Amino acid sequence: MPPGVRLEPLSGSEVRLVHDASMEILERVGVRVVEPRALDLLRSAGAEVGEGARVRIPESLVMECVRRAPRTFTLYGRGSRLVFEDGRTYFSSQGTALYVVDPLTGERRPSTLADVERFYRLTDALGNVHHATLVVHPTDVPEPAAHAYALLAALRNTTKTIDAYARGRQEALDCVGMASIVAGGVEELRRRPMLMFFYNPVSPLQHPRELMEGLLVFAEHMQPVIVAPECQAGATAPATLAGLLAQQNAEVLSAIVVAELASPGAPVLYGTVSTVMDMRTGNIALGAVEAGLINAATAQLARFYGLPSRGTGGTTEAKLPDFQAGLEKALTLLMAALSGINFVYDAAGSLDSTLAASYEQLVLDDELCGIVSRALRGIEVDEEHLALEVIEEVGPGGSYLSKLHTVRYVRREHYLPVLLDRARWGAGPRSTLVERARARAEQLLREHDVEPLDRDVERELERRLKAILERARGAA
Repeated sequence: MPPGVRLEPLSGSEVRLVHDASMEILERVGVRVVEPRALDLLRSAGAEVGEGARVRIPESLVMECVRRAPRTFTLYGRGSRLVFEDGRTYFSSQGTALYVVDPLTGERRPSTLADVERFYRLTDALGNVHHATLVVHPTDVPEPAAHAYALLAALRNTTKTIDAYARGRQEALDCVGMASIVAGGVEELRRRPMLMFFYNPVSPLQHPRELMEGLLVFAEHMQPVIVAPECQAGATAPATLAGLLAQQNAEVLSAIVVAELASPGAPVLYGTVSTVMDMRTGNIALGAVEAGLINAATAQLARFYGLPSRGTGGTTEAKLPDFQAGLEKALTLLMAALSGINFVYDAAGSLDSTLAASYEQLVLDDELCGIVSRALRGIEVDEEHLALEVIEEVGPGGSYLSKLHTVRYVRREHYLPVLLDRARWGAGPRSTLVERARARAEQLLREHDVEPLDRDVERELERRLKAILERARGAA
């Protein structure tokens, strides 16, 4: 990220104050950890385990575990990779919505496995969205096997980096086993991680058993774990943003301690999904300006600990792709990106506080991600870019249109939108922006081909899915 671009709402001394407050929370208040193995790891490392599975963690242990976590790591897809380090920002599609919205009619319906496959394929075709998430949850498959259906759909329909969604040890092992088939074995998967696992503490200050089981499995297999609380200021966290940051920091760091105790050197991202609760409605406000401020402060805290960061941007409470959606998405995405967040989750495709997704919105947000990416590049200043030679050549009253310098730099320096209308009145398209986005989504889904899996690999994945489904039916 170029100098002078970064958004930092906290001073250095204020970051330290948040850290000190979080250490006091961890040492005096503690966190609830109900997963037995995690409790054993914490107790053996010197944490105090008290009544009700409340764990108090000394600062020395926290910082020792933070130092174990890698400062940079790489996530691999079938045809791409993401290097998580300071100065790089990546955008992902949204994750795990339960509905698909038609933005013109306003009707929404439950998402299906066919939607899962189409969203992966559409994300694969988009140039400004770097990571392919499970945009919608498949509600039409047996729930105990939904994680396996979703992962197979991801492996088939994109070559970009992907996630794994699992609740509990067995689901996590299923995902690791399926990914290892594609990777060429468990050890190769450890060497070249392919799965990003999302771990969300339950605010305030609780670590759920099933998700903690998943965290332990993925950490042990060296698959990156994102720790991202969803604190709501005024409801599950203090109403003050500083208080929220102190609590969130304690939640993130305590989960990282468990991951590093289980597997020293396990890759982790310091993350957030936190924002404010709208006190008039009682609903979360992911599109609020405060969410942008929390993201920016989270990026600062991650840098304080030397860890890669995950934020949330491109989010909105709007139900359709309207002015509210554009305003909230642009604000939260740009603030997260300018803060130096390494991985901006939910950047493309979401509506209704990420409860719903839209094909048109995914294409629209890809355009927004391209614009924000251009902003992150800043302005390059050197002899060639200052262009004194061509300025002298053109002189007063001349034109730069035919100059080689213009041809050389116009596409590098200027972002050229695909969907936005920049034509004069009467010369541009008569369709609306949403109509153009729908047409582009349909075209990409019709024309884009994803590199297929090796047929033997696909057959083995299908056998693994069948076994998981049979196990789920047997347990029902």
